[in-house]
Amino acid sequence: MKTQAIPYQKLGDFGRMYGKTKEGMLASISISKSNIIILLISFVLGRISLFQGFMPFGIAFFIAASGTSISRILMALAVSFGMVTGGGFEEVYITITSMIIFSALDMLFTSAKSKSRLKSPVIALASVMIPQMVMVSFQGFLLYDILKSICYSGLVFSLVFIFKNTLAIIEGTKKRNVFSNEEMISMAMLMSLTLAGIGNVELVGINLINVLGILAILLFSFCAGPGVGAAVGVIVGMVVNITEPGLPIVIASYAFCGLMSGVFKNLGKAGAGIGFIAANAVLTLYLNGSTEVLIYIKDILAAVIIFMLFPKKLITDSIGYFAIAATGARDKAGYSARIKELTIERLNKFSKAFGELSKTFNEISETSTATSKQDISLLFDRVADKVCKDCSLCLHCWDRNFYNTYQVMFKIVEQLEDKGHIEEEDIPDYFMDRCERISDFVQQVNNIYELFKVNLVWKNRVGESRGLMSQQLDGLSRVIANLANEIDYDVKFKGEMEDQLLVELDKVGIKANDAVIFQNKWGKNEVTIFHKGCGGKRSCINTIEKVATGVLGRRMIKDSSECVQNHKTGICTLKLVEEETYRVTTGVAKLGKFEGSVSGDNYTFMNTGDGKYIVALSDGMGSGQKADCQSRAAISLLEQFMETGFDKDTAIKLINSILVLKSDDDSFATIDLSAIDLYDGKVEFVKIGAVSTYIKRSQRVETVKSVSLPAGILSEIETELVCKTVNNGDFIIMVTDGIIDSFKTEEGGEKALVQYIDEIENINPQGIADAILNKAHSNCGNKAIDDMTVLVAKVWKRVG
Repeated sequence: MKTQAIPYQKLGDFGRMYGKTKEGMLASISISKSNIIILLISFVLGRISLFQGFMPFGIAFFIAASGTSISRILMALAVSFGMVTGGGFEEVYITITSMIIFSALDMLFTSAKSKSRLKSPVIALASVMIPQMVMVSFQGFLLYDILKSICYSGLVFSLVFIFKNTLAIIEGTKKRNVFSNEEMISMAMLMSLTLAGIGNVELVGINLINVLGILAILLFSFCAGPGVGAAVGVIVGMVVNITEPGLPIVIASYAFCGLMSGVFKNLGKAGAGIGFIAANAVLTLYLNGSTEVLIYIKDILAAVIIFMLFPKKLITDSIGYFAIAATGARDKAGYSARIKELTIERLNKFSKAFGELSKTFNEISETSTATSKQDISLLFDRVADKVCKDCSLCLHCWDRNFYNTYQVMFKIVEQLEDKGHIEEEDIPDYFMDRCERISDFVQQVNNIYELFKVNLVWKNRVGESRGLMSQQLDGLSRVIANLANEIDYDVKFKGEMEDQLLVELDKVGIKANDAVIFQNKWGKNEVTIFHKGCGGKRSCINTIEKVATGVLGRRMIKDSSECVQNHKTGICTLKLVEEETYRVTTGVAKLGKFEGSVSGDNYTFMNTGDGKYIVALSDGMGSGQKADCQSRAAISLLEQFMETGFDKDTAIKLINSILVLKSDDDSFATIDLSAIDLYDGKVEFVKIGAVSTYIKRSQRVETVKSVSLPAGILSEIETELVCKTVNNGDFIIMVTDGIIDSFKTEEGGEKALVQYIDEIENINPQGIADAILNKAHSNCGNKAIDDMTVLVAKVWKRVG
C-alpha cells in the first residue's frame, strides 16, 4: 500500500525520518556468506572484556559495519548475545542505547554530501559518549567516572577506524591479491581479537587459543621469515594474555619463538617446528631455571602436527599475500629494470643520432683529393731543381754566390705575397744579367707558388676541420657527462604510493605485478605499471589512468609510447606521466620561389617528452634543391639531437660544425627554434641568422628579435637565448625572410606585417598561417620573390 503524504509540513520531516529509520532497521534481512561471517565476528567481539569491565569491541564493530548490507537488528542481537555470554550484563543496556542513538544520528546525516572517513567515527563518539555521561550524572559526576567514560568513547572511536578497513575485505565480492598496510594490520588485529573472544576452550586438555596462536606463528614464520614471525608472536602473546591474564613475559616468549621459527624455516616445516620448540625450551631455562615451560609442550606439539599436515601450496595461497604485505620486503626488481631500461633507451637514441650524423656527412660533404703537402722552405730547392740543376752557372749561383742568390729569392717571395705572381721586371737587374734561363725561372717560380697556395688552403681546411671536430667531441663529452649525471641522479621512489596504487588497482580488478613511481629530475611524477594484459582491447588504460590520478592527486596520462606486452610472460608495461598544463596546436603554410621546383625551407614540431614542445624553422641559402638539402639536414639533425637529450646550445653548435664541414661551395642555413614549456608556459627562443618571431596576444603583437649569422659560416657560433611567457590562447608565429621581404614593398616594412598579424581575427593556427602566406603572395604580385614559410603554434590550457 502506498503511503499518502501528510498535509502538515512539520510532521513531514519527522515522517520521512521515521520511514528511513524503519527501513534501515528492517531492510537487508537476506543472509549471505559475508553476512554470516560478520555476525559471527560480532558475537565473538561482544564477548571480549577488558579492564574495569570495558566491552567496546562489539559496539565498535557494529558501527563500522553499519554501511554494509547486513541488517543492523541482527548485528545488534549478535553483539548483545555475545556480551551476555561474556558476562557483561550491565554493559548490554549502555551498548543497546548507543546503537539506537547511532542509528538515529546516522539516518539524520545520511543526506550529508561529505564522504569523509570521520563521519562514522565522530557519530560513534557522540553515540557512546551520551549514555556514558548520563550514567556518570547518576553517579555524581566523579572525575574518575568522567575520565573512564572519555577513555571508553575514545577507544570506540579508534576501533571504528580499524574495523572499517577489514570490512572491505570480508564483504568484498572480488578476490583480493594485494592488501595495504592498514588493511593488513587491521585484519591481524581483528583475527587476534576474534581468537580472544572465543575464550579458554580446551579439547582433551589442549587449549584451543594457544594451539591456533602457535599455528599462526608457524605459518607466518615459514612464509615470511623471522621478522614477521616475531611480530605475529607479539600479537598472539597479547591475545593469550587478554584471555588468560598472567605474566607479561608470555608475550616476549611467543615473539622469541616466532623469531627462532623463522630462522630455521630454511630446513622446511620440520625446521620451523623444531625452532619453535627449542626457543621455548631455551627461554624457559633462562628465565625460570627449571623445566616448567612458559608455553605448554602439548599445545606446541598439537600446533606443529596441524602445521605439518598443511599442504605447502595452501600455506602460500592463504598466508602469502599477508606475509608479503607485512614485511614490506617485496622485491623491487622493477626499480633496477626501469633504470636499465632508461639507460638502454637513451643509448639507442644516441646510436640513432650518430647514424643520422654519418648520413648527413655523406649527403652534404664533397670528397676532394688534396695534393701532396709542401712547405714554403722547399720552394727554393724545387726551383733550383727544376731550373738550375742542368745550368752551367749553377755552381756559380748556388755555391760561390749563395748569399746573393738567397737574397734574390727572398725578394721574389715578397713580390709573390704582394701580387700572387712575378714577372721578369720584378727580378733584380744584377740577377737578370747573370741568369741564362730567366724565362724558365719566372715560369717555374709561379707554378711552384701556385702549388704552395693550394697546399696552404688545404692545410687551413684541415686545421679548421680539426677545430670543428674538437667542438663536436666537446659537445659529445658534455652530453655524455649529462647522461652520467642523469643516471647518478638520486631517483625518489615513492614506496607508499606504489603500495597504495597496487591496492587500488586490485580493488578494480586489474592484476598488477608491480608498480614503480618516482620523481624525475624535473620534479614530475612518472609511473610504470607491470600488469596482466587485456588482450589488446586497451580497455584497461583508462581505468589505470583514473586510479593513478586518484592515488597521486595529479592528472596522470599514458605516455606517448604504447602499452608494450611481453608475449612470453603476458605482462604489459604501461608508462604514465603527469599531464601538462598547456597543449600546442600548429599550422603550417609554405610556398616555393616563383618558377622554383623545390622550397628551400624546412620545419619541424615535436613533443620531446620532458614537458617541452619544440617548434623549429630553417631556411637554406638561396632556393631550390641545394637550399632544401641544407635546411633539411639542419632540421633532421635538430630533431635527432633534441630527442636524444642534447641541450639546445650543444645541438646548434654541432649542426653548425657539420654545415661548416662542406665543399668549396657555400653551405649555410638559418635556424629558428622555439622551446615551449608545457607546464608553466615559458618559451625559449634561439635564433641563428633567422628573422623575427611574433607572439600574437589578445591585445597586442610582440616581436622577438636576435642578430646573428646563419649556421655554417663561422666555425665558432654563439647562441643568444630570449625568454618569454605565453598564456592561454597566445600564438607564436615564425616566418622565413621571404615573408618579411614581401611586406617591405609596403610602407613601414616589417611594421606592416606586425599590423596585419594584429588585424587577423582567425583563432585557428592553420587559418592564420594561410592568411599571412596569401597576403605575402599577393604583395609580390602572385610571383613569390623567395621561398615563403609560415609556422603558427597556438598555446592553450587544458580544461579539467
